[in-house]
Amino acid sequence: MRDISCSSPGDCVAVGQRGMILRSTLGQDQPLAWARVPLEYPEELTGVTCNRAFCLAVSNTRISDATYVSKVYRSDDDGATWDDGVELPPDGKQKTRSALGLACDGGGDCYAVGPAGGVWRSKDGGRKWDGLDVPADKPATYERVACPRDGVCVTVGGDERGSSAVIDGGKVTAVDLPPKSGKGLHGLACDTETRCTATDGLGNYFSMALPEKKWGDLQTFPKEAPVSALSCSGPGICVGLSAGVALRTTNLGEPGVEWRRRPTDTLNLKALDCVADACVASGDEAAWYEGFDDGYQWERVNEVAKFDVAQCPAGSFGDACVAGGQHDIGLSTTGGKLWGEPLAGVTGLNIKAINCTGSADCLLLGKTQALFTGDVFTAGPEDFEARTPTTVDPAGTDAQTCITRDLCVGASEGVTYTTFDGARTAWGQAAFKGRAGAIACLPGHTDPAVCIAATREFVQIGTMTRTADKAKWSWRTTDADPKGKPEGVDCNAADECTVVGTEGMILSSVGKDLMHWKETVVPSVVGPDEDRPDFKSVACPTSGVCLVGGGHGAKVVLATTTNDWADFSYETLAGVEGKEPTLSGFGCESAFHCVAVGATVLVGTRKKPDAKPDSGAGRDGGRRRSPHAA
Repeated sequence: MRDISCSSPGDCVAVGQRGMILRSTLGQDQPLAWARVPLEYPEELTGVTCNRAFCLAVSNTRISDATYVSKVYRSDDDGATWDDGVELPPDGKQKTRSALGLACDGGGDCYAVGPAGGVWRSKDGGRKWDGLDVPADKPATYERVACPRDGVCVTVGGDERGSSAVIDGGKVTAVDLPPKSGKGLHGLACDTETRCTATDGLGNYFSMALPEKKWGDLQTFPKEAPVSALSCSGPGICVGLSAGVALRTTNLGEPGVEWRRRPTDTLNLKALDCVADACVASGDEAAWYEGFDDGYQWERVNEVAKFDVAQCPAGSFGDACVAGGQHDIGLSTTGGKLWGEPLAGVTGLNIKAINCTGSADCLLLGKTQALFTGDVFTAGPEDFEARTPTTVDPAGTDAQTCITRDLCVGASEGVTYTTFDGARTAWGQAAFKGRAGAIACLPGHTDPAVCIAATREFVQIGTMTRTADKAKWSWRTTDADPKGKPEGVDCNAADECTVVGTEGMILSSVGKDLMHWKETVVPSVVGPDEDRPDFKSVACPTSGVCLVGGGHGAKVVLATTTNDWADFSYETLAGVEGKEPTLSGFGCESAFHCVAVGATVLVGTRKKPDAKPDSGAGRDGGRRRSPHAA
């Protein structure tokens, strides 16, 4: 999310990547919900402003392209629905039509500013825009704009030196920056009708006393913190965001102004708005935080890390899902729609398997470590008990799974690992043929246990019998001869298993006969110069029903079937900026509700057989349903 605006406390709209809008309306049962505006990827939303009457949002590219033709969209229902948008007219010497920031004054006039120095005004609430005359001899970059009173606005932006101007009605006047300011201007806010403050990338800030068009002297934040966003809720009361902290003051402009540093526990926050004593911040990884008492205390509402595995256990867990990745453990109590992180930013966490049982206990197996918590719903970082990993070898174990609360299995280069006590003590070791990249076991089978392991080239079936506390494993290579490299495997309660891999490969066991496999290639037809996707993950919650995920270039790929690949849907979704574009794992509460995790989270629901069927179902390329980004 790239920008946020609140029309009143608790009534906020944030906009960002892929035309997504995050809105929170005070009084709703769930304070956070997603809505997609009528934009298609790669359209991006970079700025938003809301008042009690309407909201406006402006589009640009991820890189803030000065040649881009921006559109301004209007919503009259707090961001729930949006019109088709209007293009900005040419402005300035460069005839730019590219904008990044928006603001409206108290009288209803709205202003847009852009990376090539363009400035536009709308006198009818964003329905029609006119370019304003800008200084022709002063190249500028404008990213943010704030309007402390009717007809008067301040705009700032830039990369190295930075730019600033005052908009007074229809006149734009460039304003020189204070000496020694630099690395552009990133934060801008006005705490009174006559004072606006800007921040630069060097940890400085300075204020302008209107109507004088001149910046005051440089002042420095504590520890020279570079503040990337700034918001002021009243005279002297301002809050800023820096890396991992918020800075707040209640006496801006007074002698001896004091800024207090407050933790936010995340590096993802990039946009901020404060109304009264309530602040809301948003940013990368769908981060949405609330701050109280003028930004003194902060609480996470939502944040989605990069996850590799997930579990949504049915029954006593309700709508809970638990996910894990390289650095984070995530918890959702809303069926995957909202996420918190009871454990975040841990180096080398590398969660490979999750086993949540009982009322709230979870065992999380990492590549080189194992963790347990007895109450995942209330767990903090101190509540994760260290248990015994499969091995102390730094290479660790990628392929791990659990059959019961205490019986778990792992496989790596030449070794099968088994624990009968939930990793409380050392794992037993037995031989394994080759190197396993993924493993899954038949649910409920413990004596003997039956598991499927995907190696570099083949698929193996293992049978385990137990003598006292010692596991005896027998591994055999199945008749599967994969065209691609196996990457993921899953088995369901019907004793059927599926293996997926590169080059669109999907292997399905022939019923319960795990020695014999059939292969499906998805998509079945590609162009002469096209390749097929690489599948990384699979979940088959019931017989014949499977979801397969992976990546294809810059796209995320999702294929689903309800009849063992006799026909299927195949969808591509835009990847997430800065993250690997792939679906790494699934957590299915049932055959009708699944959560997919990777660089983001997707929540998918399928109508039950007695419900009215979706239209548009088809074979290769058809759509049965569309997952919604969470």
